[in-house]
Amino acid sequence: MKISQKIIIFILLQLLIFVGLMPAHATPPGPQPQINPGLATVQTPDGFTIFAEIANTPDQRSTGLMYRTRIAPDRGMIFTFPEPGSWTFWMKNTKMALDILWIDEKGKIVHIQHAAPICEREDNLCPRYRTNIPAILVLELGAGRAEKLNLTPGKKLEISWP
Repeated sequence: MKISQKIIIFILLQLLIFVGLMPAHATPPGPQPQINPGLATVQTPDGFTIFAEIANTPDQRSTGLMYRTRIAPDRGMIFTFPEPGSWTFWMKNTKMALDILWIDEKGKIVHIQHAAPICEREDNLCPRYRTNIPAILVLELGAGRAEKLNLTPGKKLEISWP
């Protein structure tokens, strides 16, 4: 490659860096967390962060995690409701077992359904899960995550919204 070609390539690279199309520095080694600004962050008492998709419309709440086959250990879905209530959940069309955590308006876990199994029924007779203690939020995690994260009723979660 001739010197003039090297100079042209150098100038083009500098121009790309200048206009922001190419990073000016190398990415640090190792995986970097992908933080989606549309996700709520749920901080556990032990300092673990869960990034949760937000289901805050009737359609989003009724669809939830249906048809998904897996969820990352640091991911979940948080359901918001307009007022505290005894919100009922079921596993119809859900392809993975889930932990379901009901949370009150202060962020305190009021009830947990551990490892709710998938329901392969074609009718609407899948088991339903609920609590009699009013909750305004429900957090779904992969089965076993609540136990691994030491989450129990009475523990408080810190939730940040986008």
